[in-house]
Amino acid sequence: MDSGLGSGFGAWVDTSSDVWAGMELEHGCRWASLTSFDHIEMRPGGREEVLEGISEDFPYLAVLSEHDRYHQRAVPWHWHQELEFFYVLSGVVDYATPHELLTLGPGSAGLVNANVLHSTRAVDGRPGVDLLIHMPRPQFIAERGSRVWRSCVEPLTSATSVELLAVTPDDADGSALCDAMRRSFETVVDEGPGWELRLRDQISELWLGFLELARPRLKDGPAAMPNPRDERLRAMIEFVGRHFAERISVGDMAAAAFSSERECHRTFRECLGVTPAQYLRDYRIQQACRMLAHTTRPLSAIAERCGLGSPSHFGQAFRASMGCTPSEYRHRWQDSDTQG
Repeated sequence: MDSGLGSGFGAWVDTSSDVWAGMELEHGCRWASLTSFDHIEMRPGGREEVLEGISEDFPYLAVLSEHDRYHQRAVPWHWHQELEFFYVLSGVVDYATPHELLTLGPGSAGLVNANVLHSTRAVDGRPGVDLLIHMPRPQFIAERGSRVWRSCVEPLTSATSVELLAVTPDDADGSALCDAMRRSFETVVDEGPGWELRLRDQISELWLGFLELARPRLKDGPAAMPNPRDERLRAMIEFVGRHFAERISVGDMAAAAFSSERECHRTFRECLGVTPAQYLRDYRIQQACRMLAHTTRPLSAIAERCGLGSPSHFGQAFRASMGCTPSEYRHRWQDSDTQG
């Protein structure tokens, strides 16, 4: 990803620390009860993530995100209406939005605002880059339209200038927030009587911490109108989400945003750090990974459904991108409860 995304967040904890080594050892057992994410499901026609397990009476989901299972060890570009409170359990990860890039190590914590396009990527080649994630809808904190909503929730959720916030454990002002984030996940795992209410209180405190962190960026007042470049980007990636299985070109992607091919290339380079063709290819491979791991469809059907051509071309493209054949990937990651 190029420098157009902004400077990295350089401060992170030494991964050799005994404290964080202990966290990695806990990963295999303590966090196993959390929903494990290894792919992103999108609503038809776009890149809004579908989150199974969130109910209207408790609009919240706890997630263990395992980067080793993703295509190129990266969670692809997506957005969701839920807030994303994250804790870096192990490894080093890049958190990116179209306007910002933060590099965060073990023990770091952060917040992705609602409806913000974002992605994450494992930074180094070592296995075990994992995140713990709270995904509450904003109304989990306060009822829409209430006094608390208007004074404490809406000012941040409506701030288009605030996409991503993060703190590190070696930061004097951020260490307490990092500790509080970790403890909140213990509440989810341990459960016990009234854990839902304790969790809501903890997430409310986390929200207040990030709200204070964001206050200097909220002084400009109400949310600004969407940036035209961002609107073009959304239109083009929504087009890919609808038509990735078809034969589409960069010109088709540009036309979906009433843009030129030159502007299409500039938008993808400046916002996502890739060319439109690279984005389309990576999107197709990501969809193939999902189908291989979570369905029993034959390889020929997956190749067709992902727009990757014949089975032989699919095999070549998949191996070039993933370092293994589609069959090898399926054997490694196939769920026991697959569905066709």
